[in-house]
Amino acid sequence: MLFNSAGFLFLFLPLTLAIGLRLRGNSLLKWITAASCFFYAFAGHVWFLIPMLVTTVLDFYIAPLIPAAASRKKKLLLGISLTGNLGMLFYFKYSAELVKGLGFLLERLGYSPEALGRWTTLLAVVLPAGISFYTFQTLSYVIDVYRGDSKPVKNFWLFSSFVTFFPHLIAGPLTRHHQLIPGLKQIASEGPRPRWEAGIALFVLGLAKKVLIADRIANLIDPIIAVPSAMSVTTAWLALLGYSLQIYFDFSGYSDMAIGLGRLFGIELPINFNSPYQATNPSDFWKRWHITLSSWLRDYLYISLGGNRLGPSRRNLNLMVTMVLGGLWHGASWSFAVWGFHHGLLLLLYHHFSKSWDGLPRVAQRGLCFLSVTTAWIWFRAETFSNATTWFGKAFGLKANIGISSLLGWGAPDQLCLGWICLGLAIVFWLPNASGFRFNQPLARGAQFALGVLAAISILFMNYSSRFLYFQF
Repeated sequence: MLFNSAGFLFLFLPLTLAIGLRLRGNSLLKWITAASCFFYAFAGHVWFLIPMLVTTVLDFYIAPLIPAAASRKKKLLLGISLTGNLGMLFYFKYSAELVKGLGFLLERLGYSPEALGRWTTLLAVVLPAGISFYTFQTLSYVIDVYRGDSKPVKNFWLFSSFVTFFPHLIAGPLTRHHQLIPGLKQIASEGPRPRWEAGIALFVLGLAKKVLIADRIANLIDPIIAVPSAMSVTTAWLALLGYSLQIYFDFSGYSDMAIGLGRLFGIELPINFNSPYQATNPSDFWKRWHITLSSWLRDYLYISLGGNRLGPSRRNLNLMVTMVLGGLWHGASWSFAVWGFHHGLLLLLYHHFSKSWDGLPRVAQRGLCFLSVTTAWIWFRAETFSNATTWFGKAFGLKANIGISSLLGWGAPDQLCLGWICLGLAIVFWLPNASGFRFNQPLARGAQFALGVLAAISILFMNYSSRFLYFQF
């Protein structure tokens, strides 16, 4: 079940809200947990519930034992949580790649890949949707309890609804306990107080981003990306600019829809995007793009490694390690590791040349930042590392025909793709991000009418829509 599906819009959501608005206390929290589990099961496979419930139960029972424990036992309890959660994440997310690597090594040593036998089948599992999100969410809770920054939650249904709350469950925002549990407590005691207009408006804007922009661009660029060896300079850049817009409108659209759904329950989820392509430098970009993940990596990885407290050289190493691991968070692939390294290198270069960079005209800063960030998407999108290097070479004229026919010989698909890209660039460069709107004032009738038309058009195009990109993480 997806946000951009008729079953969700016309059956699941109305029923969940209608029942939820009548409940209070643990009954409401149980309903949120049950409805969210149902949603999650239909977003993929029923067995996806097992690892999520294991994570929920493990961290719920470990956290209360930590505050009163002796120092050594505290570390042991934290270690159990880290081992259990990260071990399960590693199994589902990285074991298949480990098997591939082992098979490659066996071939080089003269053994048959079949020597792996049943281990290949055992480790080649389907990745549960959103496992990286809820794993990091519960880990931050346990770590905060260990650090003394948070008190353990003693109500299982409160904790389970925090983990499973369906608006953010599969693709974020990556919500921490202090951002969600107080809101859940409040609606449990007082009942949900929906912000109807704010919730519906933001959901519709997010749906339009996904259905009318991201998926339309994807339909145009996917055939180009599928065969990078056939790219020209023109099509390589069309695909690159197109994907930079597709992933933004797809992921920020999901985040807007999630925040809008939260508001329908009277819950305020954290903003995940703040016009990232308007950033003036790489550091500014990571304060605007996927804000909840970048802040998580800063607070629980970069600072834990020492941050900038141990001198410039160690800071640079910590920064690079954080960005590479942030890339690998997305998947076990050399391409993701290089994507993280690419961003780490951009941050190091900016720190080193910040005075020169900041001295440029603002429009030049934004353009340079956008170009630097956009080229990194090649490593993120390409199916294989080989495809990524081919695409990169084509884009920069290393492996492509750069004659006049390559630059000007556009067919109708290329022209249509360019039109969508220009529309997308205009939106991301000049308009504020939708989730930043508070909607504190009632919408004018004209705005309400426009929103209704946008909703109707988006619903009509849902038949041509696809899964959200970040479901795979």
